[in-house]
Amino acid sequence: MTRRLRATATEADAGNASVFLILLIPVVMVVFALVWEAGQMLVVKSDLLATAHAAARAGAQQVDTSAALADGEAVLAPQAAEQAATDHLHRAGVSGRVTTEGEQVTILARTTYTPAVLPIGPQGIEVEADAVAAQP
Repeated sequence: MTRRLRATATEADAGNASVFLILLIPVVMVVFALVWEAGQMLVVKSDLLATAHAAARAGAQQVDTSAALADGEAVLAPQAAEQAATDHLHRAGVSGRVTTEGEQVTILARTTYTPAVLPIGPQGIEVEADAVAAQP
């Protein structure tokens, strides 16, 4: 008699797990896609930050040779620093703004991240990073 009750209980549950899994799979896929896109955005942000720091360092290394020879101290050449940093950003395929103030070069780099998994829309997501380097 107990065997018959077990069989009846098993037969009554037939199909319930399948409906649950069918409803759960899209939710799991969306969560996976969100985690993937967030990770890829962090990678893009990290790369952009490294590029901004490298551009700031490239700009901060531009010395005004005539002022250095006259005073004996390394002085930042503002136009050359801005040009060197801008060139570095363009070579990396990144847009941005470069400013010099005193002995510092400030970079605000921008790029666009286009999601690969989630169809968020035709436009990408703007990513920004900033960096400051001082004349050594």
